Amino acid sequence: MANKKALRLIELGLHPVLLGSEGEDRKRPLHKGWQTAVYTAADVRSWPPQNNIGIRCGLQRDGRSLIVFDFDSEATRVFPTWRWGLAQRFRQPLATVVSARGYHVYFFTSEAHPGRTLAGRYVQTLNETNGRKRLFKFIETLGTGRQVVSAGSRHPSGHRYRFGPGTGYEDIPTLTAGQYQALVTLSKSFDERPSQPERNPRVHPVRLRGELSGIANCLDYARRFIGAAEQEEPNGDIRFLGQGGLLVTADGRGWYSFSEETGGGLPELIAWHQSLLVGEV
Repeated sequence: MANKKALRLIELGLHPVLLGSEGEDRKRPLHKGWQTAVYTAADVRSWPPQNNIGIRCGLQRDGRSLIVFDFDSEATRVFPTWRWGLAQRFRQPLATVVSARGYHVYFFTSEAHPGRTLAGRYVQTLNETNGRKRLFKFIETLGTGRQVVSAGSRHPSGHRYRFGPGTGYEDIPTLTAGQYQALVTLSKSFDERPSQPERNPRVHPVRLRGELSGIANCLDYARRFIGAAEQEEPNGDIRFLGQGGLLVTADGRGWYSFSEETGGGLPELIAWHQSLLVGEV
């Protein structure tokens, strides 16, 4: 029996991702290279029907890009106010999936965007002995290099992800560049983290010559110039320990820093790393 959820996503022009079928694996991709893989209907017919299915965010088959606003911590407080604020700017119905703890709101954009945390709060937890605080994320975007668990799949708690009444993937609205920026600004208004000066890695030009001329991809650069103990994730991604949550995709094409909430390809990684070195001088 084929995995009908994955087949349906392909029909809609979206990129399905095979997730696990038990526990926390229900939210984790199982195949290496899922960040760039383009699966056909023939491919997904062999996927187990009991497994969850994710959707790769970012660029889709029709040239549009998928961005998902993810509401997690304190969603019952934040989401209604955010939705009211959005209604003042954007009149179309929202394609919203109810998750186990919050909501996923889907949009298309003409330009791909990386995922980042837009609003949250740092909280000191009792089991933290090193002085660090835990970040509770209120609003996070899932973009290029990320995936979202699809409607119809089950959360590790047993809760089933489901669309709100009267909406589905066919109803995902497309945002203009101005509308997307307005949503980002609205979302940031909920942020309770201490303000910090923004680092702009693009200020420091990337020079792919000299010792950088032989760099093949993000993984090559990270191993040569950042260096640290490595840990392979279940889906093949490489986590560089002690680097603030630096994750490089298994194929070496992409990366994401959870502490800096930024990512991209090789030029962005080099620029980001150079900006860190400049800041240490």
